[in-house]
Amino acid sequence: MSTNIARAASVTIVLFTALTLTHAAFVDYRSTTGGDKLLGQMSYLQNRKFGVETSSLSFERDSWRGQVRQRWTECGLCCGVYELLVRMKGGPTRARLLALLAAVPKNKLQLANESGIDWKAVDRHVERMLEFGLVQVVATAGTCTIYAITEKGARALALAESCKD
Repeated sequence: MSTNIARAASVTIVLFTALTLTHAAFVDYRSTTGGDKLLGQMSYLQNRKFGVETSSLSFERDSWRGQVRQRWTECGLCCGVYELLVRMKGGPTRARLLALLAAVPKNKLQLANESGIDWKAVDRHVERMLEFGLVQVVATAGTCTIYAITEKGARALALAESCKD
């Protein structure tokens, strides 16, 4: 009889642990700043990606509305470029790299030395800006590639700097 009770207790403990871990996988217990509202795990990760604090009731692209959207779309820029330069954590760094490229075309090592950040981080930022057409390759000699800002990148840089204000 005592083995049945021990077996039932161990099964209960295993089930309770499994349910608790399953629940913890779906719920993130970090609360918003100063509030009692709980963010879901996906909302938390999305907010962390963009480096902003929003409530779970807000829409994903709150700041991509009205005059901001109108100014960016009139310049031929999409929401992805806006998020890349303004909303994401790396946005200020990308804007600084674009500003450095606006003066004189440079390679990634020169950008890393002038901006004071790691070469590999510059590599990732430049690759992302290449995907969106903000920078272009102007020359390649051996393993050295020179990058310059595009017209689209110059427009995006001007709008990103106006969004800071």
